[in-house]
Amino acid sequence: MLELILIPVIVVIITQIIKLTIDGIPNNLNWQHLINDYGGMPSSHTAYVVSLATIIGLSQGFDSAAFAVSVVLMVVVIRDAVGFRREIGRNAVFTNMLAKIIYKDSPLITQKKLDLLNERVGHSFLEVIVGFIVGVCLTIILYIGFLQI
Repeated sequence: MLELILIPVIVVIITQIIKLTIDGIPNNLNWQHLINDYGGMPSSHTAYVVSLATIIGLSQGFDSAAFAVSVVLMVVVIRDAVGFRREIGRNAVFTNMLAKIIYKDSPLITQKKLDLLNERVGHSFLEVIVGFIVGVCLTIILYIGFLQI
């Protein structure tokens, strides 16, 4: 039963490392991406909830109530990632542009003390699809590994 908790946690950690590698290397590898980023390739939120649903399906059965609940949670999280949070990210881009225009002559801009909003909040459809694939594949590999132990 420990794998029900452990495997999704391992999957989200691996996915975050993949994201850091993909998004971080071209942008001067920033360790803050592991904690503070809510966007990027692949979607670790998606990988996490897909891993949870997959591990419950594998261990409890794909016709169990627990699997049904995990699928509903998965749909809500994925919908949130590509819908609501994506729109927040788009709004942040616009708000930051306005703040730079409004405060362009302010000492806050020249001293780089103006706190801008995080623009990487949501996910594209491709980031979610890759997160889904990573979540399923890693979960199956780890589950088989746990069965071998």
